[in-house]
Amino acid sequence: MNLVKHKAGRRFSILPYLLIAPLVLWLILTIFIPVINVILESFKNTTYVGTKGENVGLANYKSVLTDAAYWKSWGKSLIWVVGCTILQTILGFSVALLVRGNKRIQKIAKNWMIIPWIIPTIVVGIMWQWIFNGSYGILNKMLMSLNLISKPLNLIGGKGSMLTLIFINVWHWFPFTAVILLAGLATIPKELYESASVDGAGGLRKFLHITLPGLSNITFALGVVGTLWCFNIFDIIWTLTSGGPLDTTTTVPIYIYRGAFKSFKIGRTSAASVLTSLILLVFAIIMIRATKPKEE
Repeated sequence: MNLVKHKAGRRFSILPYLLIAPLVLWLILTIFIPVINVILESFKNTTYVGTKGENVGLANYKSVLTDAAYWKSWGKSLIWVVGCTILQTILGFSVALLVRGNKRIQKIAKNWMIIPWIIPTIVVGIMWQWIFNGSYGILNKMLMSLNLISKPLNLIGGKGSMLTLIFINVWHWFPFTAVILLAGLATIPKELYESASVDGAGGLRKFLHITLPGLSNITFALGVVGTLWCFNIFDIIWTLTSGGPLDTTTTVPIYIYRGAFKSFKIGRTSAASVLTSLILLVFAIIMIRATKPKEE
């Protein structure tokens, strides 16, 4: 019953199409329709959610493109992405290389490394708020009791808030990077390292000529997906600082959220979302072409 005759006389089964139909329908309902709706709203002056706006053409796009706050949020996002990506990569590689040689340590490390990763983001935010808060934070009390500081450090509400957020986000996500890299290291033949040792290669040369090329596909995927993923992080920043103080941690996702649900400018914020998506799309294409591993 699930076989249909093709023009050329061949038969094909409609069962595979029926099996993927629910997923396709789900993608249409949760991705394509909302995206189309955002694009349509970007040409209107809609304010509150549920209200109907009038067509204003490209006015929203012009407003966003000439808004200095929008481009400043891009600067904050750039700092955020670069800081998180570099630190996560360094820590992920360090942990993976440190534990790969010992199976027993690997089992223990995998269990413990995954704990920060599985903790819900809201819990992570509250936990680090208790630690770093300038008024009631545990860290300040410990440092002051040890006479290491004379007054509390405002690590979340001060000028260094972005660095603190980067540290917290890296703590939360670097285990994921480490586990992926550790799995990739297991696929590299040990014979390559043994041959390199016979030839007199040191640890650095082994890393550059064996480890990195062997992990090229994994690092490529982590680089592209991880960068875009990191850029879109909203929850940890909003939970801890809400973009403050004085917009020092207002990244693009925070800027867009404020515009939509604080300033109630759905149409203008939709335009900002479309522009941001286009910029990220161009960035992703450039990054893929520049870092894609060469096929042997």
